[in-house]
Amino acid sequence: MGLKRRRSPDHRGVHASPARGRSAWRRDLVEFAALFVAAGIAHLFSTMLGHRATGWMLLVGLGGVLLVVVSGHLWWTHRHERHRHGRGGRAGEPHPPASLWRVRARVRDTPGQLAAMAAATAAAGGNIMSLNSLLDTDGTVDEIYVRMPSPVPAETLVTALSSAGGREVTARPASMHELVDPVTRALLLASAVREDPRGLAAALATLLDARPVPAAKANDRETLSLFPAGGRPIRLHRPGVPFTASEIARALAIAEHARAADCRA
Repeated sequence: MGLKRRRSPDHRGVHASPARGRSAWRRDLVEFAALFVAAGIAHLFSTMLGHRATGWMLLVGLGGVLLVVVSGHLWWTHRHERHRHGRGGRAGEPHPPASLWRVRARVRDTPGQLAAMAAATAAAGGNIMSLNSLLDTDGTVDEIYVRMPSPVPAETLVTALSSAGGREVTARPASMHELVDPVTRALLLASAVREDPRGLAAALATLLDARPVPAAKANDRETLSLFPAGGRPIRLHRPGVPFTASEIARALAIAEHARAADCRA
């Protein structure tokens, strides 16, 4: 009836176990024994050497030798630890510099294909930051952003994904601002085109990561030609990376959005 049952306090962490008490008791005895032995040795040295003319010199020399031995041991230990950490990496330090790669691979739409690609990326030392699947007329194209160590060339990643079943694998350096979600990027560009329909060509070039070209070759999958109503043709070229059906659909949608905004104006 509204009352909360209180748990009885747990005293397991308050009282030490008998075994732990016996261990502490033995440790105290050892410390006292070491103290008594050290005091006895000090008294012996002072008795034997204190009455001699050179006794103080022997004590100072012995102390100096001990200091040299301890200092040498500390130096050797520090050097050994620094050498070991230099090979294995120091704890707490940032990860080594890495590069971000934009990778595309045409894959088969079969169970386990994505897992194989992810395993191959990890085996090559990469970390997948983003994944986007693009539909195309003859399959699916996976676009992934992978963070790789700088010394690893792009060919290493391409070879790894090709061995995992990827086809037409391409890799190029990317930047962090490219990690924006493709749908979000398309909406932002559509909003910009609505404000200024004349910026359609630049918006499409940004969306597709392509560059405008004056003419297109016949049956060139790396060049996209759009013919906006009442405007000049737009031709975009992306060397080495063919346009997918999903990307073409997005470009056509933004072009239609620009046409509607221009008509309202």
